[in-house]
Amino acid sequence: MLATSSDTSRTWVALPLVIGTLLLSACGSTNFASEAGEISEPVSQKPEPSISAVNEAIASDIVQITEQIFPAFSTTLQFTSNQNDLFLQHFALTFASLGYGIQQVNADQGSHHFTYTLDEKTNENDVPILQLNASIGGAVVSRDYRVASNGTISPASAVRLSGTRMPVEVADTTTEQFKASDNNFSKVVYVASLNLDEQAPPLISLITNDIVNQVSSSSAGVRSDSPSFSGLNSSRVETGNIFHTGESNFASILQNRQLVSQQFIVFGNDSLVLGRPNKLLLEQVVLQKLQTSDLINIIGCSTGPTSLTIGNEGLALGRAERVTEALLAEGVARERILDEGCWAPEAGATDLPNRGVMLEIWRQNT
Repeated sequence: MLATSSDTSRTWVALPLVIGTLLLSACGSTNFASEAGEISEPVSQKPEPSISAVNEAIASDIVQITEQIFPAFSTTLQFTSNQNDLFLQHFALTFASLGYGIQQVNADQGSHHFTYTLDEKTNENDVPILQLNASIGGAVVSRDYRVASNGTISPASAVRLSGTRMPVEVADTTTEQFKASDNNFSKVVYVASLNLDEQAPPLISLITNDIVNQVSSSSAGVRSDSPSFSGLNSSRVETGNIFHTGESNFASILQNRQLVSQQFIVFGNDSLVLGRPNKLLLEQVVLQKLQTSDLINIIGCSTGPTSLTIGNEGLALGRAERVTEALLAEGVARERILDEGCWAPEAGATDLPNRGVMLEIWRQNT
């Protein structure tokens, strides 16, 4: 049954893709833009959060993996708004210094929403380990670490990846803090699902007000009452908004094919969480309906008011990206997936559903 409720917002701030100026120092200062876009008086910058050397080494390892999955300078990461977690503030500052966009959001918002868990466990030999799980949109990076008595750490597992099939190189370089002692762990293991996105997103601090203000000061665009004409899909390719174009961006590619299947994938209101039922549905589509030469066209939809800061565009394209990532995890080749979006502040503006994703299978004419 198709969902009839719509996504609910009117406020969206476009954040920049390049924010290398977010390298903070304890004694520096910078100019921040006010809401009117004017430059205010210099504000003293806060020092980088102080975390343990162990956590810093773990974060460095996870970041170098993430860089290979989501490229800097073309990716904006979303972080939940709160002020209590120094470890995640460190993550935010590290990503910012590498050229990632930083966006403050409320709960589960954005196609690259960053959350993490760090748990103390024991391995099969009852040896204490630390397990870090980092979720970035639909991808999850997980690894175990052993902490020595002198405070150094070493990998206690390979890098586990789900939600992506991007080729990743594990560069376990020995440093004063990080000791790579087992070559069997210097590799990637691709797994079907780590199920982190089934959990409620933790309300954790990732960025300070100083970071938010500085990012906003560099932002060139602010959402108007009219939907934007185009946006970047999961391949970072600009595609037109179907609300304006009235047809698929890939019509020329699909013109010699026939539509053999349509499947609507329902998302929660104002949510980018795919959920286990939808993952099982996609598994069935791949196993039962998809043939070797088929193309899959994915149309992310969000029309109607939304309360999220990423707006209808972020919801529509983010949902399409989540479905794309799930299909990649099922082994579908990237070149067989076409993804685009339809977004508008008015519900029922097109024949497409108000929220969710329309998945179409296009087959070559016989």
